[in-house]
Amino acid sequence: MHQSVSPYLSLLNQIIWQECENFYFPTPKIRYWLQEPGSLSQLMKNYCQTLSVEVLRHDWEKTSWLSAQEQDLLDSPQRCLIRQVLLSGDETPWVIGHTLIPQLEQSDLSNPIFQLGATSLGDFVFQSEDVQRDALQVAKVDTEDGVLWARRSRLWMANQPMLVTELFLPDAPVYVKENKE
Repeated sequence: MHQSVSPYLSLLNQIIWQECENFYFPTPKIRYWLQEPGSLSQLMKNYCQTLSVEVLRHDWEKTSWLSAQEQDLLDSPQRCLIRQVLLSGDETPWVIGHTLIPQLEQSDLSNPIFQLGATSLGDFVFQSEDVQRDALQVAKVDTEDGVLWARRSRLWMANQPMLVTELFLPDAPVYVKENKE
């Protein structure tokens, strides 16, 4: 794992989420990136030669530690797959992805969603025709390195909810000046 991303992992549980309609987007570019309705992975591929996925965590855990809002968004499951990844463009860390996928009573644990490995969630999920995104929230995160942006949403695929959080790291394309030559 990139040591440079370790401090950012602890930020994931400290983010204060806001609804998009109540959020101040300082630039159209930040609004565009945070409200991207499709695959963030596909969007990032437009800014690099190679988008890589490094799995930081992939394990099952009881959900008693989830916030009440997370429990509600995921319909109070007993267990979730916790998947944390580092998405890098041309070997530069851009985004930490944190996904909670509940094990529902009807969940088939052999389902490919539970076995993604180094495939990005976006590359897998957005191949399906029945994907929907809702409950989009965004955040401004103040760090020692300056302001970072984050978003969280619930994705539905084949009636399976998952809660996806994306924290944009300092070198992500969202921070590149629009007219930089």
